Amino acid sequence: MKCMKLDFLSSYVMGFNGFEDIYTSIFTVYQASSQEGWVFIMYRAIDSLPGWRAVFFFSTMIFFLAWLVKNVFIAVITETFNEIRVQFQQHLWGVRGQIQNSSTTQLLTGDDSGWKLITIDDNKHGGLAPEACHAILRSPYFRMIVMTVILANGIVTATMHFKHDGRPRQVFYEHYYYIEIVFTLFLDMETLFKIYCLGWRGYYKHSIHKFELLLAIGTTLHVIPGLYLSGLTYFQVLRVVRLIKASPMLEGFVYKIFGPGKKLGSLIIFTMCLLIISSSISMQLFCFLCDFTKFQSFPEAFMSMFQILTQEAWVEVMDEVMIR
Repeated sequence: MKCMKLDFLSSYVMGFNGFEDIYTSIFTVYQASSQEGWVFIMYRAIDSLPGWRAVFFFSTMIFFLAWLVKNVFIAVITETFNEIRVQFQQHLWGVRGQIQNSSTTQLLTGDDSGWKLITIDDNKHGGLAPEACHAILRSPYFRMIVMTVILANGIVTATMHFKHDGRPRQVFYEHYYYIEIVFTLFLDMETLFKIYCLGWRGYYKHSIHKFELLLAIGTTLHVIPGLYLSGLTYFQVLRVVRLIKASPMLEGFVYKIFGPGKKLGSLIIFTMCLLIISSSISMQLFCFLCDFTKFQSFPEAFMSMFQILTQEAWVEVMDEVMIR
């Protein structure tokens, strides 16, 4: 036996899992979100990256993609049947009452181009910009240009690829640095233009504007030479989330899912509390088992219970506990 460094192996030898390019990344995320073999991918990521990054990424991906999306399909079917029931009751018995909502923030307006819903607060000019700037801000062309730039940024970012040939990571990304500066400057100018038109108070009171401001600050710090390809890269990746506003139907659907933040936060807290309690109990019950390290400490017990909760190879864990 001889231990030697292997410079590069093909996917047929190493497997088709990884994150070196966009196609392999999509396939890997799809496989992991199906809860099939995701722990082995996570262990390989832990060997290559700091452990907390891999654990955080795969834990959140399983929660949002595997659990939440699956429950969203159930919620959509339930909501559809509820709408059919309401329509049937109104058709059979008539409208029983009218709900008054005094906190309406949108109104229906029309002009030569057609009818559309606009936010009432958008008509209030809190900034120092002239009326022409407000007309540009409300224009659909301005929104289309911004979304096109964000889409182009996502496409350019997706063309990045990495090869395990011994070269440092910066070699593969050095040509993208100046392109990223151009995208960052454009989106920073968009943020400043909105603040100039709406004023600081009018801009900051919208949740989407707070998110855009956070991305603008994070990506601006990211293009600083000493901070490029650091942890601030996550702000650059999160830009694609803004593409949700490109489709009003998709935006409304996402708002229905994530809009009630208290309910979603309560669900996350309940899941974490359940994992902590079950991890503490399992650690007390099985920490004395010989040559079995899955419950020797709380972090190991927590990851083992999370693996069991996702129904990933939980039978093997049970068999090992029963044998010992």
